This record gives sequence, structure tokens and C-alpha cells, in this order.
Amino acid sequence: MGVQTSTASAAGLDKLALENGRVVVFVGVGGCGMRGLATFFLQAGWQVYGCDARPLAADDKLFKLGLEVCDVDSVPLASWVVRSAAVPASDDVFEKCIAESARPCLYAEFLGEISKIREVVAVAGTHGKTTCTAWIAYGLRQAGVEVGYLVGAEVPQLGSSSEWGDPSLPLVIESCEYARSFHHLRPSKVALINVAAEHPDTYPGGLPEVTESFAKFLSNTVDGGTIIAGPEAPSQLQQHTSATWMPACPLNSTTNIGLFGRHNRSNAALVAAVLRDFDLSDEQILHGLSTFTGAARRLEFLKELNLGNGESIKLVSDYAHHPTEVAATINAARERWPQAKINVMFQPHQAQRFQDYRELYIACLDEADMVALLPIFRARDVDSCSADSKELLPDLEARHPQRLHNFCETIEQSINWTLSNSTTGSVVLCLGAGDIDGYIRKLH
Repeated sequence: MGVQTSTASAAGLDKLALENGRVVVFVGVGGCGMRGLATFFLQAGWQVYGCDARPLAADDKLFKLGLEVCDVDSVPLASWVVRSAAVPASDDVFEKCIAESARPCLYAEFLGEISKIREVVAVAGTHGKTTCTAWIAYGLRQAGVEVGYLVGAEVPQLGSSSEWGDPSLPLVIESCEYARSFHHLRPSKVALINVAAEHPDTYPGGLPEVTESFAKFLSNTVDGGTIIAGPEAPSQLQQHTSATWMPACPLNSTTNIGLFGRHNRSNAALVAAVLRDFDLSDEQILHGLSTFTGAARRLEFLKELNLGNGESIKLVSDYAHHPTEVAATINAARERWPQAKINVMFQPHQAQRFQDYRELYIACLDEADMVALLPIFRARDVDSCSADSKELLPDLEARHPQRLHNFCETIEQSINWTLSNSTTGSVVLCLGAGDIDGYIRKLH
């Protein structure tokens, strides 16, 4: 099935203008998804205002596009005020905008509004969304198909994490299952990667509850839509949608792809199926698969770090925080640097996740040569959840007594211990969705 153009999609974002015209305020504009939405409206010529608890840098790209900063004393008359999930409904700017007649909306809800006026390809799955969304957008744009896209990370080869693109073509977006936010979407196509137990704070019932949520999401696909299912997508979900179910064929073992790791070969099969559904030629598909180098913080090589005396290590950052992602990333690092020791600094994310998946965290570090554990980066956690990552240390030592393991109270201690125990040529792989990445990028 090729690309279809609709009158609604060609109309663009002006369909969303209300009585206060083409004016929108984003509260929490610094978040990746919110930045993407702000970019869309700036590119469409709207007046876009934003604020964030952490002020944007003076050279931020959003300012170059025309973003204006506002606070509670300078809110404009706006058609919409949109807040990220991290911003409470009681936020002063958000409340003031509502008082000034702006229509309130959460990020996920606003993305849903956009999906009503433009054809959307929603990339969904508990793992791999960012990579697959970026890869699909890259492959299409390399072939001259100027789709829009919204990715949950910067993508160097695309030049950004978002672009409105040609409004007559679909918008390829990363759609998140957290808090069931993807239920607001009405996609015409879904690229389904996988479904696994995740976000225990939102899905305390585990995998059955997550699967039920994905079933609801798929049922929202528009009439005549398509579900392109990757090799790891559960086939039983097709009974929950009237959309055409299209399984992606596994790649030939000789197919060259630009990324490393078993999980990325599975991701690449799904990407290839989506590109084929856009009528790309085999040559265009193979080019997109083989030349894509990934999104930021996905096995991202940062620098060669000099240890002194002519010795150095490779410093690598990755967003992995779920046990499945941690294991997959370490495996990919081994594939990319087969002769190197893989020394891991791991910052678990969210105490509830750690508590519920504790046993999985022990096994997910099996392929590491050395592990420095950091305290859990607490996010959305209730005070009563007292899980502590140092609990893993005895299990790791018992499982691999010949390897070095340590618990470090701070990132600085973790860096010092890891570097002092790393030999030249080692890969220091820094994993986590918390603040670890900001620290290691400052090393020199």
C-alpha cells in the first residue's frame, strides 16, 4: 500500500486554530516530545510560547525558530496551552493560560488532536521505539519522501528530533504506552515492535495489563488502516483490530544493517517492511538499512578518553534502563567491539521498576566484564518504595565471582572507580535514563 493524501492532512496545523488564533503555549517545553510539538508549530508559522523549570540555553534551536519565553506575568492570549506529563495541572502558567481562555491539553492529548488532521504512522512497542521511528524517517527521507517525524531523541543524520515535513505525507511518530498516552492517537498505520511488561507504576498487573493496553491502542487504528508487525510482535493482538495485519519478514542473514546487536536485526526487519509499504525499491530499502547510524544515546560513542601514560578507553552512552534493554545494549557493544572489555556503569531508573524486576536486573548484566552500580534514579516513585540497587551486589558477586563489581554512592565515585580499574582499549558503557549522561559528557 503506497502513501495516501487526504484533504485533512493537506490542511495543516491551522485546522487547530481556535478563537485566539494561531497561538500556543507549551509548559515544560524542554522535554523531547514537547520540543517536537513546538517545532511543528513554529515551522507552521504559529506564535509559540514556552516555559520550563529548567531554562533553555541561550543558543537553543527553538529560539532560532522563533520560540518566545513566557511566565505567569506574561502569558499570551492563546488557543491552546499544552503541558507535559511532568508538569502538574496546578502549574501557575498553565492555570493562568486557562483563565485567559486557552484550551488545556496534555502532550499526549495534543498529539492525538494532530492525528485527527494528518495521517499518522505510529511506532509502538515497549522497547525500540526511538530507534525504529528514527530509522523509518531516515530511510524515507533518504529516498526523497519528505514525511514529518517526531522522535524521542536527537537524530544526527536527520539534523533534529522532529520536522513537520510535507503535510500531504504522513507524520511518523514515536507513540508511548506509558500512562496509556498512545490511546489518544488515531493512526492510519502502526509499526508494532514488541510488547513486554514495563512501567509497573502504570501497569501494576504486569504483562496482561500492558497487552490489554496495546490491544486498545491497536483498536483505534482508522478504518482501512494497517498494522505492520515486527518479528517480536505478539500475533494474538491482531484479533483486537479491524486493520490489516501485515507481518514483517525476518531479514536475510547477509543483509547489511548500520546498527549492532540481535535486537537491531529484528528492528531492521520491521523498518524494512514499513519502507516497503511506502513503495520504496529494494535498493532504497537496503540503503536506508545499511547507512543509518542511530539516535542519540543509543550505543552512542562519545569520545576516546585519555587515561594517561598513553592509555585510553572508549566512552559510550546509552539510555537503556529496563533489564531487556540493558542486556540488548551490552550484547550490541560486544558485537561492535568484540575484542574489548565491556565495563558497565549502570544507573537504574525508578525504584518501582527496580523492585518489580529485581531478578531480571541480575541476569541482564551477565555479558559485562565489570559493573559499577549507582543508586536508583528515582522518578515518579512513592516514598514507601525503598528499593536499593546495592541489593544486587551480593547476587552479582555470587554469579560472577571472577569479575569486579562495586556499588558507588555517586556518579563521580563510579567514574573514578571504573576508570581506575579499566585497561587501555576497554569500552566504558554508561547506562541509564537518569542524569548519568550529563556527567560523562563533561569528561575530558
